[in-house]
Amino acid sequence: MTTNAGVSQIVEVAVRQVLDGAMERIVAELKPERVQEWLAAHPEWRLDSSGTVLQRVRSFPSGVAAAHFASFVSGLASSAALPALLKVIGDTVHVSLCPPQSQGQSQAPLTESVLHLANHIG
Repeated sequence: MTTNAGVSQIVEVAVRQVLDGAMERIVAELKPERVQEWLAAHPEWRLDSSGTVLQRVRSFPSGVAAAHFASFVSGLASSAALPALLKVIGDTVHVSLCPPQSQGQSQAPLTESVLHLANHIG
């Protein structure tokens, strides 16, 4: 058990260092052109009608596999401190990603961190 605790501490420190260095460049609002370029390169994703939420639907061989994928995405979103709405319907997962809302804003603009999370999700 001591080995697991040591590995966990090392990973946590490495992740913090990477995140601290990356946070400044990923919190800025994206220009619409950047979002459109990203969407063109990732046709499986689309924007909702507000233009602030990325959405994707993924299908799996079974409902169990879909639930595991949703759990994985939930963990990724949590580690990135980003909201994610996940709906598992049978063997299908509906994923919606958006930036965290700032005080006084009902809908925050997309940020690089949202696109980065979407890249990890696939």
